[in-house]
Amino acid sequence: MSAKLDPKQKPPDSLKALHKSYQKISQDALAKDINVKDFGRVQEDVTAPRVSVVTTLDGSKLAQISSRFQGCEGDAEEPKNVKVYECVDLPDSHEFSFFDILPGSSFAFPAIEPSTHAPVTVAQFLNRKLRWITLGGQYDWSKKAYPEGNPPEFPKDIAWLIHEMFPNIRPEAAIVNVYTAGDTLSIHRDVSEDSDAGLVSISLGCDAIFIAGLEEESTGKTRHIVLRLRSGDAVYMSGPSRYAWHSVPQILADTCPPWLSHWPADTSLQGTEPTYDARFEAWRGWIANKRINLNIRQMSK
Repeated sequence: MSAKLDPKQKPPDSLKALHKSYQKISQDALAKDINVKDFGRVQEDVTAPRVSVVTTLDGSKLAQISSRFQGCEGDAEEPKNVKVYECVDLPDSHEFSFFDILPGSSFAFPAIEPSTHAPVTVAQFLNRKLRWITLGGQYDWSKKAYPEGNPPEFPKDIAWLIHEMFPNIRPEAAIVNVYTAGDTLSIHRDVSEDSDAGLVSISLGCDAIFIAGLEEESTGKTRHIVLRLRSGDAVYMSGPSRYAWHSVPQILADTCPPWLSHWPADTSLQGTEPTYDARFEAWRGWIANKRINLNIRQMSK
């Protein structure tokens, strides 16, 4: 199916208008908007049309997966079952972090095309407008295609984590989007992969408005859903939704969970005592007004 879809095709006007309408909506209006599915809302009606519970992920298993991924037993709060809803040039060290570089450092990432783009410092990368990092397969944004040849190896720890939670996908490529309040992601489809396996999208930090829609070939009409994604939410786009148009019209400022807001200086887990890391003190609170989105996909069949 992906071979029949053009990655450069323009999205439907109706979805562009929907995206635009949610770019400026206030948080008060958003909280009252019954068309937005918000699974963090206490009185959310999960039996409403177009959304239904299809399975439940065992909380104990999720806790085991999380602990193994972090390399610790973990003593966070009691795990809860998670319902799955269906919508109808750096140091060569695995321990190195961007946050090891002080905000005022002159260290800069050189541009691939220095004649066109200037170098970017770590502070510029982490603090200003939408940025992204690619893992595994290196997507060419200009050509909207993956380069030929074998891609770099996908991080084994993240691949294990995703496959444990979503066994039907083999993680081979990912885009890590780093948003700041005020950033948007325009409407697009992910159709360059030679695989029908689902897409996994995981959110950390501030809340975001997420729109997904499908256009009926016979009538040209669109069906859509608007979600409020909170820190820790995961979206799995499979079946017809694998090729759905989707966008992020708004990042909601000041919505990062309090227990996470001092990261990376505070690396404690939810429900545990603060654990301070002096190594990253200069970046304390960086995530408080950020949203990190990890979008994982399988490239080949």
